[in-house]
Amino acid sequence: MIRSPDKSITASDEDSLVLLEALLASAPVGIAFLDGNLCVVRINEALARTVGCTVEECTGKSARELSPPALWPMIEPALRRVAERGEAIHDYEFSGRQVGRDDLRHWIASVFPVRARGERLYGVGAVVRDVTGRVRGAERERAQARRREQSYALADALVGAVTTREVIAAVVEHGAAAMHADGGVVALKSPDGQSLELLGTHGMPSDVAAEWKRYAIGAPTPLSYVARTGEPLFLESAGQWHAHFPALARLAGDVGHSANAVVPLAIGGQPIGALGLAFERERHFSDDERAFALILARQCSLALERARLLEAERTARSEADVANEVKTQFLATMSHELRTPLNAIGGYAELLEMGIHGPVTDAQRDVLARIQRSQHHLLSLINNVLNLVKLDTHHVRFDIEPVSIQTVLEFVSETTGPLLHVKRMRFETRGCTPDLVVHADVEKLRQILINLLSNAIKFTEEGGAIAIECQGNAHEVLLRVEDTGIGIAADQQDKIFEPFVQVDRRLNRPMEGTGLGLAISRELARGMGGELTVESRPGLGSTFTLSLPRAVESDTAAV
Repeated sequence: MIRSPDKSITASDEDSLVLLEALLASAPVGIAFLDGNLCVVRINEALARTVGCTVEECTGKSARELSPPALWPMIEPALRRVAERGEAIHDYEFSGRQVGRDDLRHWIASVFPVRARGERLYGVGAVVRDVTGRVRGAERERAQARRREQSYALADALVGAVTTREVIAAVVEHGAAAMHADGGVVALKSPDGQSLELLGTHGMPSDVAAEWKRYAIGAPTPLSYVARTGEPLFLESAGQWHAHFPALARLAGDVGHSANAVVPLAIGGQPIGALGLAFERERHFSDDERAFALILARQCSLALERARLLEAERTARSEADVANEVKTQFLATMSHELRTPLNAIGGYAELLEMGIHGPVTDAQRDVLARIQRSQHHLLSLINNVLNLVKLDTHHVRFDIEPVSIQTVLEFVSETTGPLLHVKRMRFETRGCTPDLVVHADVEKLRQILINLLSNAIKFTEEGGAIAIECQGNAHEVLLRVEDTGIGIAADQQDKIFEPFVQVDRRLNRPMEGTGLGLAISRELARGMGGELTVESRPGLGSTFTLSLPRAVESDTAAV
């Protein structure tokens, strides 16, 4: 039974009340004292603002009058339990809509009996804290984690996609899942740029997909608008559909689309099509979601460009077989050597886009710098590839100079880092100290090590380990690339260095490639006065050893 407060107050009590009122007014959390009828006796400004009244307006009103109708059923049982049983309830969580606001809010409250002078129950105390920011932050983190996992799945799928159709199928499936969309579509421009073709759909009725399989680029649709302008488009409600595309608003409603995110696919800064994601319910796209949709589009664009290069290489190689063997070797070599830096560019972009570095601007600039370095490396590789076709005639130019092994390994580690990350591999270097300097052509040394490390990644299962070990003596430096892959049979080890020979290290799963990488790497090593060899046992991994002449102390003075 709650009794009325004692009316006799001493001078000391008055001082205490002044301090108590100051505490209530200054507290950043909501505090209230209710009588036995659950009416407000005291309330501070923080809680008064939460219920949408002044302190004076709240005083004397019942808790029910001050609570939004939707929240009262969640609040009343806790208050009644304290008032009737004298039992405290701590960290009581509830959510609802605050007076005068449309957004969902979240609170944690402690409700407790107020006792004085022994066991007399004077009323009910309540401390209420708004935890909306914390809850929303946790929800954002969970959503980012889900998107990150879906991005990993998309990255894995794109690594294995070697044709345009395979890339589009992976993006439609995993892209829609990453955004929790109910449907997805990829549309690309025709070669003449006059029409748009739907090449992959998910969650779209078959009759609608057939009707809109191909249509004019100038048609008033979200996909054609984005493909023409290169600008993203986010339609969050049926009202926005009516405002932007009145002729299609009814069709969107008929197929169950209330919101859409449409982002451009671009190569070299030029739009080539659009990726569309559809949602059955109206949806507000947060800044994070808009940025993530653009990330998916960039991943798709990079993978499409890679697939186009691969398809072009296969077509050109087939035609070159009829024309002449030299041209075939040239095209195959160019394709093979371009693939690694292209993957590196896509990989670093993926790391930045998936938010692994977080929203820190400095980290983003660091990854962008790596992308630029990979692009520059790609340009240098193109020139080198043109020279590689002359290996048999010894017309390749080698710019031999003192080269720091440590500097080259830093570049190689950055370039292949995304591939290691996708397959969750452990990587380390051992003994590669700054004093190890060799006579070599720096670009060709990079090319050899990237080839070796990329092959190790390709033929090592997910979660495996790769290491580069350095060892030097007075005359030469040995670089050993070790992996925990499935190895190479003894009778196949010499063949892997022959042009156009691919030893199936996965036995029942042939690997994509031209079969030129190791042959070229050995010829480059020999051209620099070194050698490339292999030691391997099936099931125990492989070790490729690159030996190069060591630069004497006088030669390294300028390194």
